[in-house]
Amino acid sequence: SLVLESQFRCQYYRLTPVHEINTNSDHVLVSSVLITRPKALSILAGRPMVATKNDGALVQLNNHNWLDSPTILLHHSLKTWAEQHWKNIQTSAAFNARHQRLDSQILAFEKDGNQAKVSVHFLLSDVDGQTILDQTFEQNLTIEGEGYSQFVQTINRAVGRILNDLSQAIDS
Repeated sequence: SLVLESQFRCQYYRLTPVHEINTNSDHVLVSSVLITRPKALSILAGRPMVATKNDGALVQLNNHNWLDSPTILLHHSLKTWAEQHWKNIQTSAAFNARHQRLDSQILAFEKDGNQAKVSVHFLLSDVDGQTILDQTFEQNLTIEGEGYSQFVQTINRAVGRILNDLSQAIDS
């Protein structure tokens, strides 16, 4: 009975990327940013983990789900990450409010064989809507070990590296 029960138990994962914190005391925080929820294709925006089959098709991995959708999890990670760049972080604002704005789109967030693939496009605009940054960051990392928990650890590293790359692009 215990064996059957463990076969049907769902496992849920959260996104907890580790990124470098800017410790430069001369770093000046910009006043305010609006971070919109990332956009994604419907299968990537849902709760399941996704894998790429040999023929390139995306499939849902049964019984292994994110605690929330990747868009919500990445949105939360972006809000935490943004604290090192802006004084005030907004997730919604009045239409006429003056904030920098960070939009993003998840292009890949999946398991492909022994690889964790993450690709996110970012568009940062100033308070007047002029583009500051328009760039896509990608990470393809080898999953070390077996099981989906290893995949989750690897995808967390990939997202952390993307956030580090985004920091460097914004700070340069």
